[in-house]
Amino acid sequence: MPKTFVTVIIPTYNDWDSLSLCLDALSVQTYPSEQFEIIVVNNKPGSLPSAAFRAPDNCVVIDEAKPGSYASRNAGIRIAKGEIIAFTDSDCIPDKNWLTEGVGYMLSNPQVGRIAGRIDLFYRSPKLVNVELYEKIYAFNQELYVKNDSTAVTANIFTYKSSFDKAGLFNENLMSGGDYEWSVRAQKAGIPIHYVDTAIVNHPARYHMDELVTKAKRVGGGQAKFSADGKDSIIKTITRFIYDLRPPVKSIQLINSRGKDLSLMQKITVFQLRYYLSIVTAYEKFLVRKGKTPSRV
Repeated sequence: MPKTFVTVIIPTYNDWDSLSLCLDALSVQTYPSEQFEIIVVNNKPGSLPSAAFRAPDNCVVIDEAKPGSYASRNAGIRIAKGEIIAFTDSDCIPDKNWLTEGVGYMLSNPQVGRIAGRIDLFYRSPKLVNVELYEKIYAFNQELYVKNDSTAVTANIFTYKSSFDKAGLFNENLMSGGDYEWSVRAQKAGIPIHYVDTAIVNHPARYHMDELVTKAKRVGGGQAKFSADGKDSIIKTITRFIYDLRPPVKSIQLINSRGKDLSLMQKITVFQLRYYLSIVTAYEKFLVRKGKTPSRV
């Protein structure tokens, strides 16, 4: 493999314990350590890791005061030295071959400007709680994202640094959905994306209901900012809210296809959760369109 220098960018927000596991995984990559740098962007300046925290020699930690993971990623992009930039999150554990597989695919396929890697969930025990069942169906289906609309989530993407010259940086005004929004711009800028099943990061499934609710609110706020930026009339805002309250009937097909090993009662539970969370998202979207500031948590 040609010696291509790579930058790994990881935003973090008061998540030092999970970050330590992520950095441990990056310290044993099969890709040569002298050929990549790690930029951790601390989005809560003033928060400090424990005395036991250790970063690899090829890692730097910088601060970014502007709230949001997309502002943090932009801060990392601005100082990145790599020709290729790989993104993951502080609670992810990359496979030891993650960089080798991702970079190798890009170099072997020069027509590809972005790749979305696989994201495998791991669970607390073999018997999944309801929230984990929901995650099993809905979380991080990168292959589907790429197939449907040429998008991907930043828990596992690779691209060239030059892509940001063509498509621009992430939208720092978004608390959620910025990876989707950037992906749309990248596609319009002529930067093709492929899904790479062998470039793997592992991600913990959410376990508590409040984690799903928090995400649903963040997604709702992000969708509102992305779609209308608070400029809709009150009539249009109410109309959209009513439309967003419709049952997610289309999700039944996805539940059946991704949950073939689930019982009928488990599938019904997942559908009920989907409907409830869609209402949470719709209400948050409604509030943000009325002028509420989107939340990051």
